[in-house]
Amino acid sequence: MKEKIEFLKIKYKANPGWLWLEAIVFFFPILPEYVSPFILFAGFIVFKRQWTREGRKAKVGTLGKLEMAFMALALVSVIWSKSRLDTLGSAGLWWGMFLVQVMIYNLANTRAKIDRILRLITISASVNGAVGIIQILTHLLNKLGYIGKELVLTTPFYKALDKAVYSWLPFSIRTNTFSDRASGFYSNPNLLATYMLVAYPISIYQFLNAKSKKEKVFYFFMNLLVSGGISSTMTRAGCVIALFGWLFMFIILLKRHWKELLTIFIPTVTIIVPSMLSRYGLLFHSGSHSGGTEAHKSSLTHFQIWGSVWDYITNNLNVFFAGLGFGCESTGVFLLETYKLNKPHSHNFILEIWAELGIVGLALLAAIIICAFGKLLEINANNGRKFDLVFCVFTSLMLFLLFGVTDFIFNSPKQIILFMIVLGLTQAISQCYEKTLIKSTEDLVKATSKTIKEMVELN
Repeated sequence: MKEKIEFLKIKYKANPGWLWLEAIVFFFPILPEYVSPFILFAGFIVFKRQWTREGRKAKVGTLGKLEMAFMALALVSVIWSKSRLDTLGSAGLWWGMFLVQVMIYNLANTRAKIDRILRLITISASVNGAVGIIQILTHLLNKLGYIGKELVLTTPFYKALDKAVYSWLPFSIRTNTFSDRASGFYSNPNLLATYMLVAYPISIYQFLNAKSKKEKVFYFFMNLLVSGGISSTMTRAGCVIALFGWLFMFIILLKRHWKELLTIFIPTVTIIVPSMLSRYGLLFHSGSHSGGTEAHKSSLTHFQIWGSVWDYITNNLNVFFAGLGFGCESTGVFLLETYKLNKPHSHNFILEIWAELGIVGLALLAAIIICAFGKLLEINANNGRKFDLVFCVFTSLMLFLLFGVTDFIFNSPKQIILFMIVLGLTQAISQCYEKTLIKSTEDLVKATSKTIKEMVELN
């Protein structure tokens, strides 16, 4: 034991920033949202001191510079925002979460380290998935009369602590909790679903590229927990997008991995489909909601919200170009005052960013997303494992954004950091592998053609 402690001390002294990064990636999704950011800030200070001591400067890359332009606009929007405190806090949150991307880009400078980050994401997601499964199962067992209420695992996990902390704060924080839908260590089932969707393709990649039978069994079990986590949230869009993600990966990786992907698909369908049927009242009711009626009403409300936000943006010239100011509070106010909809945001990241920062902010966010996908297309994925890696990160980002079409995906530090982690991994992978640089539209077309050619050759 003493030898192990000494080994850890030596390892920490050699690269303290890296060990802090590992801790951040694993613990951020598990700790409460008012604790996790402080772990990140402490870790970044250690990293920065290490870099200064070694005479190195932290790099952010082209992608990071685009993000900084977007976040600078978010900060400047305090000037015209009517909810300045919310705008300042939301912009500050983005700047804060951006630190993890800087750490990943600078510290995950080898293929082994990138795999280590992916492994930690999968394990942390699996822990969340396991908690979510226990939450929904104990709720159902209690509802059916098999166990007492005292044996039901609270959802969200930190519900009592959240209430104590939020009531102590000098300002109001509103969170929607659901006792009949699991949230894991998150405060809301949709937040948990966001993390599960990002982790789902990563867990599949690790299962497909396991180096031993024991490792393959381990990642198969991790994927089951992630799938169970998605199912436990009872989030219709999350379940549909997860199934779409599997189908997308199956089509692209069909030739080399069809057997393994079918092995994954059977439990995925068995776990996820019943959740969808339950939300529509076709299997059993998960709680007080009236099955399909509640789901249908929710869908209609979403369309009503989107139509209202679109109407407001297109009928207010200032909002169309510059937005109301960063942060959801202004959106919630006009939805309530103008359209009598008591909703906190647009339930769509495109409309929400447009309402907050106008067409300029939306264009900057689009540039960030295009640049990220472009960096993945640049990489010369000329062998199976490399192609699988690039493709899994591509799919994670895609599923994250697809989920954002039906819900706002930048609503909490635990969601924002997911975006930053995926972008950091994109930058890290880009610097570790040979690539064809994209500097023009013609280069983008060539890189895309190259990727398609590699896909056909490998699969």
